[in-house]
Amino acid sequence: MKGSLFATSLLLVATTVAAEAPARAAEPKFYFQIKEVTTAPDVDPAVKALAADALKAELAARPEWASDVGPTAAPGADQSALAAELTKRKLRGFDLTVRMEHFKQEMKDPRPGGRLKQLGVNVQLVIIGATIPDAKLAFEGHGEASVEAEVSEKRMAADSAMASKAALKSAVKQAVEQAVVKLGAVTPSAPKKPAKKKS
Repeated sequence: MKGSLFATSLLLVATTVAAEAPARAAEPKFYFQIKEVTTAPDVDPAVKALAADALKAELAARPEWASDVGPTAAPGADQSALAAELTKRKLRGFDLTVRMEHFKQEMKDPRPGGRLKQLGVNVQLVIIGATIPDAKLAFEGHGEASVEAEVSEKRMAADSAMASKAALKSAVKQAVEQAVVKLGAVTPSAPKKPAKKKS
């Protein structure tokens, strides 16, 4: 009986350690806040909102990124207080800007044998990260995506929004992947050791 209880205790300890290990490995390293989304004047404001949502969702799915560090991150909060909180939590903070360089929607003829028209959406964008609080350029990530989807006259607005969302999501994912690679390659430079004097 004692042997059985001992084995059960060991199993519980092992399970707890195994459960905690991934949690420790997934601790965030970076903090982000979306500063702005810029587009051409003729782009629908709803597209800007979709781009911001796509970026938030993409980064929120990555355990190394955090977007909530309490009241110091509230809109209009003191950046120096935010920087202090990030230092306390050992996070590198970035203001993110999405610059949409190209966004185009184009109606096309139905596919052979089809009766619904095709909506083509093409997106080209850049995600720019600047350090908090000194606003130094830290990285850029470029993304481009094209999507074609069947649309009906009755659901034109909804189908158009879905196609735009899919294209933006794909372009943002590309840009984030590129940015993360560049960010990983950027490490604080180690202080140079003084040269030894020749005897």
